[in-house]
Amino acid sequence: MQIVFVTGNEYKFEVAKKALEGLDVELIQQDLETPEIQSMEVEEVASFSAKWASNHLQKPVVLTDAGYYIEGLGGFPEPFIKFTNKWLTAQDYLNLMRGKKNRTVITKDCLAYSEPGKEPYTITAEVKATIAEKAGAKGTTPINEIYIPAGFDRVESEIPREEMVKYWNRKLQLWPRFTQYLKSSKQLTES
Repeated sequence: MQIVFVTGNEYKFEVAKKALEGLDVELIQQDLETPEIQSMEVEEVASFSAKWASNHLQKPVVLTDAGYYIEGLGGFPEPFIKFTNKWLTAQDYLNLMRGKKNRTVITKDCLAYSEPGKEPYTITAEVKATIAEKAGAKGTTPINEIYIPAGFDRVESEIPREEMVKYWNRKLQLWPRFTQYLKSSKQLTES
């Protein structure tokens, strides 16, 4: 079975490939700009984008979307993290956090799978983390320069990539749950 993973993010693709290892699925990465509806719910954004991409490509599509809900900022930036990462630096985020005692951030992730002409199947999960007091090493996005995952004592940009791949798969379980869905709904076998 061939599935297109709509992402330009090599890190996300690496997480997905690792999770689907051994399953009779050929995962193909495609960087495709999808329309994003305005919604505070990451599941609605991901579902719409997956359905659009699947119909546009006429292929089964999977994508993930995330929202970062920083409690000290009233939930900002929510699912708009992709856009705020374009506009804000790590220091800008830290400036917004100045004087805030609550540095908890809830990361909500959604995996959406869609086949042409069908309604998307979604899986959601969330994990708590903390916003650092100061920015760490240069990362792939401004948020991962200040994002301290639960169980770690340093920001994501300073944690080895392989360790973070394991962390996201273990904590969110999106891809393992998707694997189970594929096995049960598509009668796929392990190779």
